[in-house]
Amino acid sequence: MRCASCGSRGAVGARFCDHCGAALAVSHQPEATRPPGRAGGVVDPDRQATHPAPHQATTEAGEAGDGGDRRIVTALFADLVDYVRMLAEHDPEVVRARVTAALATMSQAIERFDGTREKFIGDAVFAVFGWPVAHDDDAVRAALAAAAMRDGLRMIGRGAQPMEIRVGIATGEVVAVVRERSDGDLGLTGEAITTAARIQSLARPGEIVLDGATVAAARGRLATDDRGSVVLRGQSNAVQLHALRGEAGMSALIPFRASAPGPLVGRAREVAEIEATIRRCKETGRGGVVVVVGEAGMGKTRLLAAVEGHALSAGFVWSWTENVSYARGEPYRWARLFAQTIADEQGIDSGTLVRRLVFTDAVPADAVRRYGGAIAAIARDVAFSGWEAEASDLLTDPAEVSAALGEVATLYLTSLLESAGPRVVVIDDLHWLDASSSGMVDILIGMTATYPLLVLAGARPGDLPDWAGRPSTLRIDLHGLAEPETAHLSTLVAEAAIDAEGARNIHERTAGNPLFVGETVRAFLEDGTLQRRDGRVVLARVGPPRMPLTLRAVLGARIDALEPGVREALSVASVIGISFHERLVAELVGHALEPGTLEHLSAAALIQESDDGTWRFAHALIHDAAYAGLLASRRRVLHARLADHLEASDPAIPVGQLASHRVAAGDAGQALPLLREAAGFALQLGAAEEAAAFWLQAADLSATDDPAGAAADRSQAADALEVVRAGRDPAV
Repeated sequence: MRCASCGSRGAVGARFCDHCGAALAVSHQPEATRPPGRAGGVVDPDRQATHPAPHQATTEAGEAGDGGDRRIVTALFADLVDYVRMLAEHDPEVVRARVTAALATMSQAIERFDGTREKFIGDAVFAVFGWPVAHDDDAVRAALAAAAMRDGLRMIGRGAQPMEIRVGIATGEVVAVVRERSDGDLGLTGEAITTAARIQSLARPGEIVLDGATVAAARGRLATDDRGSVVLRGQSNAVQLHALRGEAGMSALIPFRASAPGPLVGRAREVAEIEATIRRCKETGRGGVVVVVGEAGMGKTRLLAAVEGHALSAGFVWSWTENVSYARGEPYRWARLFAQTIADEQGIDSGTLVRRLVFTDAVPADAVRRYGGAIAAIARDVAFSGWEAEASDLLTDPAEVSAALGEVATLYLTSLLESAGPRVVVIDDLHWLDASSSGMVDILIGMTATYPLLVLAGARPGDLPDWAGRPSTLRIDLHGLAEPETAHLSTLVAEAAIDAEGARNIHERTAGNPLFVGETVRAFLEDGTLQRRDGRVVLARVGPPRMPLTLRAVLGARIDALEPGVREALSVASVIGISFHERLVAELVGHALEPGTLEHLSAAALIQESDDGTWRFAHALIHDAAYAGLLASRRRVLHARLADHLEASDPAIPVGQLASHRVAAGDAGQALPLLREAAGFALQLGAAEEAAAFWLQAADLSATDDPAGAAADRSQAADALEVVRAGRDPAV
C-alpha cells in the first residue's frame, strides 16, 4: 500500500508510513476477493482510475480547486486474450482460478518495476508508471513489466491452454487531482490513458504495442518494430505504433550500451585524462580507478564509451557493466551481470567459467562444497539454473553466505586477472548498484593496486562509495557544455549551422546539458521555434517553445525526489519567474520556508544563489518543468496572489510583467487595461513588435465579451506591425 502523503510503499498490514508517519488508508475490501468488473474482454478506457494521492498542494480551502499535480506518466493496459471463449469452454470456477492467477502474475510484474496498479477491469489490468513517484526511465519500466507479464502468463499456461495478453502502452501528461471524497482518492485524467487502452485493442495476441511517445521517452533503451501509424477512435492526430521486441541489446542480464554516433563534443580534456590513466596502467602494470560524476544527461555513459577504442588498441580487454534503477533490489545483480559478461567474452556459460576459475585442485574439497553452497543459495533466490547439484550443500546463514561469496569473488578475480591480462571494467550508473554487490565491487577496486586493472565508473552526484573519495581515485566532474560547444552540438543534431541567437537561446535554456541540448533542438525544429532557411537554422520565435516530453520526464523525476515542502517551494518559485527572492516565495506559500529549503534545492543543482541575494533556476528547463507540474487552478491562484502582492509592495513593477500575471490568473477585468497600457508604453519606446504582442493578447482576451474592443486591439497591433515592416520611427 502506498502512502497518500509521500508516495512511499508501506509494509503489508502497516497502519502508518515508515517514511513520513502519515496514517495509511485501509482497504475496505481485500483485493483477492474483489469480483471482476465485467464479463467480457473489452476495456472501457473512459472510466477514470482512482488511487490515493501522492501529495496535495497546500492551499486554502477551496481556493485552488482540488489538490494534485500535472505529470508525465506511462500508462499500461493489459487484457487477457479469449476470456469469453474460456468462459464458454470451461467451468466458471476453473476460469476464475486461472484468471485470478493471471491477474496476480500481472500485479507482481507491475510491482517489480515500481508501477502502480490502478485497477482490475474484469480480465484486464490498468497500471501507471510515474505516479505517485516519477523515475526517469518509467517508459522502460512499463515495457519491461509488460514483457514480464507475458512471460509469466505463458508459464501459467504451460501444460494447458496457453494464456496470452494484449498490451498497449502510451506516455504523456496526465492531471492527478484529489477529489473531495472521504476516501481521498485521486483521479488520473489524460490522453495517454485512453491512448494506451485503444492501442491495446489493436495488439495481436502476445504483442506489446507502444506509442511513439513511449519509444522516445525510453531514449534508445527499447528495441521495437514499426507498426505504422493510426488515428485512434476519439482522437484527431495519428499515433505512431511500435511492437516491442525487448531491451535494446539486452537479455535479462546483458547490459545496454549507449550508441555513440558522431564525435563527442566538448569533452576532449576528460577523454585525455582517462586515456592517460590507461597508458599509465599499461606502463606500470598497476591499475587505477576513475569516477565520472554528473547529473542525468551530462554524457557520462557517452564519455566512458568514447575511450573503448583507445583501451583496446593498448591491449586491454574491455568489460562493460551497468546498473538499472528498477533492479536495485535484486540480490547480487551486478555480480551476476559481471560474471555473465566475462563468460560471454569467452563463449561459455558463467557457471562453467566460475568452476574453471575457482574450483581448482588448489582449493580444498570442504571449501569447494562451501563455495558451491553459497552460490546455490543465490541461484535459488534469483531463479537461475546450473547449480542444482550443489543444493545439498546449501548455506542458510546469511553471514556465512556473504563471507563465502566474498572468498569466491577474490579467487575468481585473481584467477581471471592472472590469466587474461590487462582489463578495463566499466561500472555505469554506479548510483544504482545493488547493496549485496557492493562488497564485490570493493574487492574489484582493491585488485587495482596489484593488477593491470582499470575500473571506470559513472555516477550521479550524491552518496558515493568510500573508494570514490580516495586520493588515488581520479574523479572527473562533468558540467554543462560551454556556449560554443552547445552551438556545435546543436549544429550536429540539426544537421545544419544554427545562427548565433538560436545557439544562445538553446544554451540559456539547457545550461549546456548534452541530452537537454539534443532534445531541445529536435523539439524546436518540430514546433517551429527553429526554422531552416537558406541552408541554415535560425531562431524564428514562433510562440512559446515546447518542452520535450523526454525532458519533462527526466526533470520531473528529479523534482519528485524532493521532500514535499522543498518541492512546493520550487513549484511556487516557478510562478515568480527565473529569478526570485526567498521572502516572495514565502509570501506565496503563506508561511516562512523551513530553514535550508533553498539551500537544499541548490545542492540538488536545481537553483543557484546570485551575488545580490536573489535565487534563480539553474536553467530555464528546470523552471519550465516545475511550472508545468502545477495544476492550472493552482497556477491561477498563485499568479493572482503574486499580482496583488506586487501591486501593493512594488510601485516600480513593469506594467507588462504585472499584466502577464493578471492574464495567467485568468482575471480579464484587471488584465485588459494593463495589457493596453503596456502596449502603449512599449510603442513609445520604439518596441513595436512587443507592443503588437500586448495588443494581440488583449484582443484574444476580450474577443468573446467585447468584440468591438478586440477589433480595436487588433487594429492597433496591425498598425504597430506595419511600422516594423515599413521601418518607420514609431514616434513620428
